[in-house]
Amino acid sequence: MEKNAKALRTIDYPKEVGPVPEGKKPVLSVRNLAVSFKTDEGSVRAVRGVSFDLYKGETLCIVGESGSGKSVTSKTIMGILAPSAHIDSGSIIYEGEDLTKISEEEFHRIRGTKIGMVFQDPLSSLNPIMKVGKQITEVMLINGNRVKKIYLDTINDTLIRLKNDQRLVSLAKSELKLKNGSKSLSKEEKAANVEAYREMKAKMAPKIKEDKVALRAKKAEGRKKARAYRLACFKDYRQNALPLLWKAAVSLVTGGFSEAYGAFIGAHRRYVSKLRVSHKEAKRRALTIMQEVGIRDPERRYNQYPFEFSGGMRQRIVIAIALTADPDVLICDEPTTALDVTIQAQILELINRLKKARDMSVIFITHDLGVVANMADRVAVMYAGKIVEYGTSEDIFFRPAHPYTWALLSSIPDVDSKERLEAIPGTPPNMLFPPKGDAFALRSRYALGIDFKEEPPMYELSSTHYASTWLLDERAPEAEMPKIVSTRIKNSLKREEERKNGLR
Repeated sequence: MEKNAKALRTIDYPKEVGPVPEGKKPVLSVRNLAVSFKTDEGSVRAVRGVSFDLYKGETLCIVGESGSGKSVTSKTIMGILAPSAHIDSGSIIYEGEDLTKISEEEFHRIRGTKIGMVFQDPLSSLNPIMKVGKQITEVMLINGNRVKKIYLDTINDTLIRLKNDQRLVSLAKSELKLKNGSKSLSKEEKAANVEAYREMKAKMAPKIKEDKVALRAKKAEGRKKARAYRLACFKDYRQNALPLLWKAAVSLVTGGFSEAYGAFIGAHRRYVSKLRVSHKEAKRRALTIMQEVGIRDPERRYNQYPFEFSGGMRQRIVIAIALTADPDVLICDEPTTALDVTIQAQILELINRLKKARDMSVIFITHDLGVVANMADRVAVMYAGKIVEYGTSEDIFFRPAHPYTWALLSSIPDVDSKERLEAIPGTPPNMLFPPKGDAFALRSRYALGIDFKEEPPMYELSSTHYASTWLLDERAPEAEMPKIVSTRIKNSLKREEERKNGLR
């Protein structure tokens, strides 16, 4: 690795993740997220201070070995952690709301509707005794009350503001209990902590009161909007549908009943569809989405069971279910692991196409850097519950800086490289007892003495590229990346140059 002429700047990771690129807007911001699991042997620290931003319309790939904390991070975002899990610290900000602090009831507004997820094993994600059509339409029917949606959209921002202010007081109270629970504090210090909490509570009280007044006003406004919408729908129904019903009644005597009644039924269904998603509308949309995800003959497939589909087709059904609510963020947790190479390529192409068509943001979790090359705009390399390197796809593949990233790149088969593939020695550390310094040190031939004593800071190689390794310190000896990695980078750059010059 080429040494820098001057010392690299470090960032205060995990509190910051570098500047927001020009023209980009974070859809999801994760900061200093730490998650542990209680077991009989002790507390397993699965995620230890993870931070990243997800921007509108981009794919962020989180890559690493099994047990590195990738899936736990995604499940924390979705609010589907196991009962034994505990969020030790951090925040996940989505639409101004911290998802680590909201209740399960509040999560129902977000999970599956605004943030969707595609799981690793489609067979375990689908109900084996329910037809796939019903499974696709289920979410649409449950969340299809359009009148209620008008009301919730009206109060949403004000409700979030009130909840956030109330949580500040709640967090301060929890912190007070934690501080005053310490036996080392004197009575005077405990009294000072109580006074500080009371001052903070008194300071927030007017703001919370103001938020409650604003929420009451917004609720009244929301009810008024919902009522006006329902009334407008009924007026239209009374003017256009009821005369058809009268006409159908008259036609019982004069003839032509079936035609007149059919016209009334059509008008009635249009009225119902304005108020909520009907079964017919849900089916029509499900068939469209099934076709969109590449399922042929959707009319026939709609009435089939999951066991009648191949692995690739089942994964398409799971993707279709995730897309029914038109989410802003789609989390894909190793969706191609159980599929063969040909079907894997089709699923990756499908996700890329849907992302562009729907302008979604995607978090793609994988252990395969070959998959990352086809998907990523930016990459976060995770090891032992931490992000050790973070950058654009070009940064990670052409300018890798962390020994773990080198090791991952060295283990990928490549048709052009003649060097022997290198396996990563050893096994990941036991997270019951997290290592003191660099977690990868025991498995790295580039490890320095300080790697076993102190955790490295996050060095800034460029405005988009960061890595946490002591090799980037100005005092560290020079280290060259494995030959297989450098050769691949040279070959890739050469192919790109030939392609630009029209030689390939």
